[in-house]
Amino acid sequence: MRKSLTVLLAACMTVSLFAGCSGSKATDNATTKESQVAAESEVNKSSKEEDTKDTLDENGTHTVVDHGGNTVEVPNKITKVVIDQIPILSTYMSYFEGSAPNIVGYCGSFKDTITKTVLKDIAPELMESSDTVYAQSDLNIEEIMKLEPDVILYNAGNAQHAQVLKASGIPCIGFATVGASTDADPLVRYQEWLNLLEDVFGEEGKTDEFKEAGNKIITDVEDRINAIPESERPTAMILWKYADGIPQVSGAGTFGTFWLKHLGVTDVVAADAKGFTQVNMEQLYSWDTDILFLDGPGLLSLTTEDVLNNNVEGADFQTLSAVNNKRVYNTTLGMWNWFTPNPDAPLVYAWMACKTYPEAFADYPLEDTIREYYKTWYGYDVTDEDMQEMLNY
Repeated sequence: MRKSLTVLLAACMTVSLFAGCSGSKATDNATTKESQVAAESEVNKSSKEEDTKDTLDENGTHTVVDHGGNTVEVPNKITKVVIDQIPILSTYMSYFEGSAPNIVGYCGSFKDTITKTVLKDIAPELMESSDTVYAQSDLNIEEIMKLEPDVILYNAGNAQHAQVLKASGIPCIGFATVGASTDADPLVRYQEWLNLLEDVFGEEGKTDEFKEAGNKIITDVEDRINAIPESERPTAMILWKYADGIPQVSGAGTFGTFWLKHLGVTDVVAADAKGFTQVNMEQLYSWDTDILFLDGPGLLSLTTEDVLNNNVEGADFQTLSAVNNKRVYNTTLGMWNWFTPNPDAPLVYAWMACKTYPEAFADYPLEDTIREYYKTWYGYDVTDEDMQEMLNY
């Protein structure tokens, strides 16, 4: 029986907690009947997946259409996976409910990122995988081929990598990021990745309940935001990167602009900048946003304290309204960089809503929602230290 069944049974028999964004605790009134229904649903789902696997000949192949529109023949039995450039490790882990089997190599720069995340504790086997690419922009096809992978998962938007990888003769499946034909909405993208993983591993419907749980969180947050009058909604922007005195913002069409759309705020950047755009400090001053979100580690090393205390080399943020009102927010890293697509996306949305509308979300059970989500779907108990780092308390 899959690990999630054990986790779900334990979660259903446990008293859940409700807490406001401040992190206070309360109780869940789940009944024994509801626990039994949930358990039966999990059993039925597990049986469905096993039936699907039984219909596949381990020595055969099946067809997958990837996000680049390519039709790829992949083995029915996959035991070795290489991941090139696409930041999908956390989503891959969630697909396997708290583990990351079969990965023999991935982008070396991701390993450094993982050391700063809770992902290293949930799926420590990721730290043992070979580095086949030393940075996101580099490709070492010779090292990849030495690993003899069954499939390679890569960034569908990187045509240069795609050409080299396909020439290897190894089945290659492209996953969309920014710049694909579909919108770069983080709340949608991670589910598209899960759907494509189902196709690759021949397990249709495996992640339906996980996606449904995330959508329930999303709907709850959306309903609360929709009740907030337009006149009470602030302006906001996301600082994506900062290096050598040059800010880079998350403009129209990026992951960041979709976060702000979902929050219902006025995105001060979208009208003037497209994509990930370098700007100068004068432009930031002219936007003078009410809220400044800082992208997390892996892309941006600045913290809330750096900006509020004016400790940013080559820049003075002190004239911004967001700084004067102390409305500058950053995460560290949860499962991955929280502003890019990852399976924590519903939780990121809830966190951003709590920061954007503290009064409307004063009773929102943020900490308990995070703990329950991680326990149920990743089989991981979030520690107080994890929570403090994740929410930057």
